[in-house]
Amino acid sequence: MKFLRYFSSSFLIILFNLTCHNIPKGEISNSQSVKDNPLIYSKNQNIDFAAINEYDIKNATEYVLREADLILSEIITVPTAKRTFVNTLLRLDDLYDTVSKVSSPLELLASVHPNRKIRDKSDESILIIQRYFIELSANEALYEVVHQFSTSKEAHELPLNQKRFLESELRDFRNSGLGLSMKDREKLKRIQNRISELSLKFENNLASHLDTLFITHNMIAGLPDDYKQNHLQADGKYAIDLSYPSFYPFMEYAESDSLRKVLRYKFLNRGIPYNLNILDEILFNRKSLSELLKYPSYAALNIEDAMAKTPEAVWRFEKDLIKKINQIADVDTEELLQLKRDLKGDDDEIIFDWEKHYYENKLLQKKYNVDSEEVKQYFQVDNVINGLFIISSQLFNLKFLEIDNPSVWHSDVRMFEVRENADNRLIGQFYLDLYPRENKYQHAAAFSIVSGKKLNSWYQRPISCLVCNFPPPGKNTPALLLHEDVETFFHEFGHLLHDILTKTELSSQAGSSVAMDFVEAPSQMLENWVWNKQSLSLFATHYKTNEIIPDSLLNRMMKARNIQSGNNLLQQIFYGILDLTLHEEFDSSNVKSTTEIMSELQNSITNYAYTEGTHQQASFDHLLDYGASYYGYLWSEVFAADMYSVFEKEGVLNQEVGLWFRKTILEKGGSENPMNLVKAFLRRDPNNEAFLKSQGISEYSEN
Repeated sequence: MKFLRYFSSSFLIILFNLTCHNIPKGEISNSQSVKDNPLIYSKNQNIDFAAINEYDIKNATEYVLREADLILSEIITVPTAKRTFVNTLLRLDDLYDTVSKVSSPLELLASVHPNRKIRDKSDESILIIQRYFIELSANEALYEVVHQFSTSKEAHELPLNQKRFLESELRDFRNSGLGLSMKDREKLKRIQNRISELSLKFENNLASHLDTLFITHNMIAGLPDDYKQNHLQADGKYAIDLSYPSFYPFMEYAESDSLRKVLRYKFLNRGIPYNLNILDEILFNRKSLSELLKYPSYAALNIEDAMAKTPEAVWRFEKDLIKKINQIADVDTEELLQLKRDLKGDDDEIIFDWEKHYYENKLLQKKYNVDSEEVKQYFQVDNVINGLFIISSQLFNLKFLEIDNPSVWHSDVRMFEVRENADNRLIGQFYLDLYPRENKYQHAAAFSIVSGKKLNSWYQRPISCLVCNFPPPGKNTPALLLHEDVETFFHEFGHLLHDILTKTELSSQAGSSVAMDFVEAPSQMLENWVWNKQSLSLFATHYKTNEIIPDSLLNRMMKARNIQSGNNLLQQIFYGILDLTLHEEFDSSNVKSTTEIMSELQNSITNYAYTEGTHQQASFDHLLDYGASYYGYLWSEVFAADMYSVFEKEGVLNQEVGLWFRKTILEKGGSENPMNLVKAFLRRDPNNEAFLKSQGISEYSEN
């Protein structure tokens, strides 16, 4: 079912042996308990997040699944002669949306709420909802009525968005095993059940893999002062763990080659030994699943609904990029090697895996004279937020207002509303949860809380939340962002705008509910505004002097933008091809292990040799989440660059172009084929010229 895609991989627990009537039900018939439950809210009412307790979560889950059962019964009992899109497919979308209004806030709370009881109860309820929808995906009666409608005269005359939804639902039913014999259907359930159990084990092994490098004061040469302060322990030692904010700065700044090597080994061996066997079994079961569903590979199954459509198209895309990138990647490698020779005074002919970040950072400092500590003085977080609002207001004719004293899950969280600048009409709301804290989701993401959806006489107001982990304010300084953090902020805000500005009829197609190899494109495009002088001059001011970021610094930053772009792109291609290869060719009975496949691909694609004794695939959870679709990062970036080229030509603050982008891309969500949307915005067929140029590759690429 389409709804299953709304859940993160950690919640995909397949329990087909349960049935809908086995869902736990409590005594929640009392209308007062429903009325007082913050998670059961009326149209366009804000959620009282501060009031939510674990009992509200349990009761809301039980209530909303009963509501879903009522809608399901209504759909199935429509007489054949009276069956229409409205009383069948539209009501099915209503069912998804009804449950999503509880499950989406719970998924957010499970990731960010400071109270463990709330997080645990949210996880528990999401699993219950997940089981419900897994059963729904195998509901023969529902499948029969949807299939029945698909053969009707009305179905053949549906508008494009409705036809896409119908086709998507039929495909999801088919891939849930409906249409197979009962014997094969039971086998499919067992396979899916096992895959989900293994996926949960894989993720839990990663989450519980704690490893720390403890070093003394005489080992910290090169590390920034604030990094040292943040990692200093009571005993005077420094604790370097494997989290991104701890690991990557160490690899970039630590002068000790041996310590970087030790930490890199630890990082690349997260999840071993258990996850190696788990990954083997997942790949084997995915292969079995695809064979049962009559697909040549799991890659073919998972890419069918994407822009690429087939693994063959992905292979062509990756191989064509390699041809264009190889020459500049070789130049990149030689530049790093020469820097290493100059600094070490020897004739080394190789950059080891634990050296690349260190020498790339040295290159940034020596060749381009760019110091990240200097740059971040111009990116106070409030100024960055204001800059996002100024740019978005200008491009999309919007107005942003902060809501005073919102009901939130933590005192750091802020809430804003988005209005049409023309008539002040409220069109959406969002939360910002920007700083790290214990037990909070550790990366950056945009969470949809309520999806846009056309209802009888009004449009359901989208609500989203942007979750980040930026450096918090210091004792004597405001929160200052590294330039890469600013880029992340703009990227995630792009996802948020995609959700907020949607105008789709169906919640299943709202906002960023698009093909996996297109979902990043609008966000990747918005990143470009943090590299443009005109847009940066609107908000990048020194937090002490209020001086606009000087042209001299900007020029150095611009020149350094594509530092090591060839090698970085080859690394991304390697990850995409590894993902694709394992989901097309790997068989646990083969002689080659996943480690051997990975090492051969890394050595043949990238300029950095595989490090013996490491097993990166044991922690590469994108293999689970994407399942042959990791290529989508670069695929999306090609379209993002092409779309941005229009703004480059017409003006990065050109409102006419911005409103056209809003109308043709952001408002459409997944209601149309993304290729058609891109063509509509560009007013031509897309190409990769802007992408190659943006990476500094066009001068090296083959004709």
